[in-house]
Amino acid sequence: MADRGFTFLPAPSHDAEVERVLGALASGTANPSTLESQAIDLKEEAGRREESRILPGEPRSEVVAKQLAAEAACLGNTRGGGVIIVGVDGTNGDLIGAVSDVNWLRTRLYQLTDGKVTADIRVADVSGARLLVVAVPQAVEPVPFASKYRHRQGTSCAPITATELMQGLFVDAAADPSNRESGLLLQGVSDGAVASLRRRVMATDRSKASLDLRDLLARLGLLYGDSDTLNLAGEILLGRRSSPALDYIHRSVPGGPSDVRVNVPGLSLLEELDLVEAEYARHNPFREMTSGLGVIRVHAIPERSLREAILNGVCHRDWNQSDPTVIEHIGNQLRVTSPGGFIGDVTAENIITHPSQPRYRALVNAFRQLGLVEQEGVGVDMMVADLIKIGSDPPLIELTDRPAVRAVLSGQPVNAARYQIFTGLRRATADQTVPTEDAADDVDAALLVWRAMNPATAFLTAESCAPLLQRTPADAAHALRRVAGYRIADGLRLLVPIPVPPNTAAAWCLSRSARRALQISRPRHEAATAWVRERGRISSAEYQMIAQVSQPTANTHLRIVALSEGLVPSWPSGRGPGFHYRYPGPEDGNKPEGMPLPFDD
Repeated sequence: MADRGFTFLPAPSHDAEVERVLGALASGTANPSTLESQAIDLKEEAGRREESRILPGEPRSEVVAKQLAAEAACLGNTRGGGVIIVGVDGTNGDLIGAVSDVNWLRTRLYQLTDGKVTADIRVADVSGARLLVVAVPQAVEPVPFASKYRHRQGTSCAPITATELMQGLFVDAAADPSNRESGLLLQGVSDGAVASLRRRVMATDRSKASLDLRDLLARLGLLYGDSDTLNLAGEILLGRRSSPALDYIHRSVPGGPSDVRVNVPGLSLLEELDLVEAEYARHNPFREMTSGLGVIRVHAIPERSLREAILNGVCHRDWNQSDPTVIEHIGNQLRVTSPGGFIGDVTAENIITHPSQPRYRALVNAFRQLGLVEQEGVGVDMMVADLIKIGSDPPLIELTDRPAVRAVLSGQPVNAARYQIFTGLRRATADQTVPTEDAADDVDAALLVWRAMNPATAFLTAESCAPLLQRTPADAAHALRRVAGYRIADGLRLLVPIPVPPNTAAAWCLSRSARRALQISRPRHEAATAWVRERGRISSAEYQMIAQVSQPTANTHLRIVALSEGLVPSWPSGRGPGFHYRYPGPEDGNKPEGMPLPFDD
C-alpha cells in the first residue's frame, strides 16, 4: 500500500513550492521577482510603512484584512488556488514580519469574501521573523471583491468577468470540485478501507457486493473518469491520512475528564467512522417504549439525528482545511464542529428550508449510496423533528468565528407523553381520521407544537411563526392550515382556532386535549401580552382561548393586561359584542404609561 498522507486543496505542489520560497527567504539572498509565481504571492502587511520606517502594526487591522481579502479573492479565482506569504518586502525580500492575529484574520477573510474563501493560515518562523502562510484554495464559484473579479496571471492579478470565469475555470470546478483527479491510485487503497467499504455496501445494496473494487468504485462515483485513479471524493473516503479527520471525545458530565477519545492517524475516513460509530452508540442510553404490538428503543439523543449531525459535519465540511471535525459527546449532548462556513447563501436562519447545496456532490452522492446520510435536503429537518418529539429543544446550528459550523443536539430521556403525541398524529378526512406516516417527521408540526407548548408563546400566527419555520409569512400561513388539520388520539384536534375579527389573519393554539396529553401547564400572561403587541388589540374571547381560562377569569385578567399595556377600551361601556381593548390612537391622546402585571398565573 502506498504510504501517503491525505491532501485536498491547495494542490500538493504548493507545499513544496512554499518550503522552497521560505528557504530562499531565510538565506537572505533571494530576489522576490524569482520567488513569486502564479501560485505564490509575497506581501507585506498594508499600513506598516511611514516613508522608510517600519511601523509596529496592529494584530487586528481592517486595512490588512481588506488587502489580503482582495488577494485571496484573486487566488480563489485561479486554477489550483495559491499561497500568500505575508511579512516580506516584495521589492527586496527583506523579512519585515507579520503581526496579524491568525484566527481573527482567517475569520475576516471569510467574511470579506462573503463566505466564498476559507483560507488555511499558519505561522512560519523564518530567521526570527514571524511570517504568515495563507493558503487559499480554488473556490467553487467566482469570488468578487469590491464588486470586481480578478484572477492570477503570472505574478499579478488581472481583471476578469464572472461570465468568463464561469465559462472557463468554473465550468467543471463549480459543478463539483470533489470530482477532480486525486493522487491516489486504485492499488493504493488500504485493505482496511476496502473492508469497511464492502461492509457498508453489504448493508445497503447487496447488488453491488460482488463487484470487483474498480467496478464498485465506479458505481459509487469515486473514480476519475475511466482511469484507475480515484477522484478527490474517493481519496477523502478511502485515502489513508497522517492526521485524523475525526476527533471524538466523550465526557460523562460537562467539565469532566474525557473517558473516551477517538483520534487515530493512519486510517481512512471510513475506518475512522467505524470507530466513532461504535463509541457513540455505546454512550447513548435508551428507554424502551411500547409502540403498537412491539417495543421500540428511544435514545436520549435520537439515533438517526446523532448520526446525521456527525456525518453532515464530515461530508459538508470544507476539506481545504486541515483541522478535524470535532465531535464532543458530553452526557446527553452532542456538539459537532466542522471546519469551514456555510456554502453559498445557506445561513443558520434558513438552513431548515434552503434547498440542499453541497460543496462536494460526488462525495455526498457516495455517502448517500453507502447509507451514511439521509436523502438530500432532509437532514436538518429530521434532527429538528426528532429532538422535539422526545421532549427536547430544536438543535442549535451556528457559524463560529473560525469559521466553522457547529451543531448542538441536546438530548434527554424521552418524554413518553410527547413522543406518543407525535407518533400518533393523524390527518383528518371528511368522515374519518387516517394514519399519516409522515406526520411524525413533519418539521413544521414539530416546531409549531414546540412553540405553542411555551407558555409565553402559546398562540400561533403566520407573522409570529414565520422566523421559526424559516418561511415567508404566506408560506407559514399555509403550514399552519396544514398542521391544524392533524388530529391526536380519538380524533381530537391538535390545534384550535382563536376567534378573531373578520378579515384579520387567522390564529391557532393547542387544544385543551392536546395540552392535557402533552402534560403541559396553561399559558402565562406573557402570551396575551405578545398577542396585544402583534395584533394591537385583544378581546375577552381571544384572551380566554390564549390563556386557557374561564370567561370570568379572562375578563378580570384582561383588565389588568389593559392597564399594564396602556390599552384603552373600544367603547366606554366596556362590554357588548365585539368589545375589545386596543392601543390608543391619535384620537385618544397620549398612550397611558404601562405598569407591571400584578399577577402570575
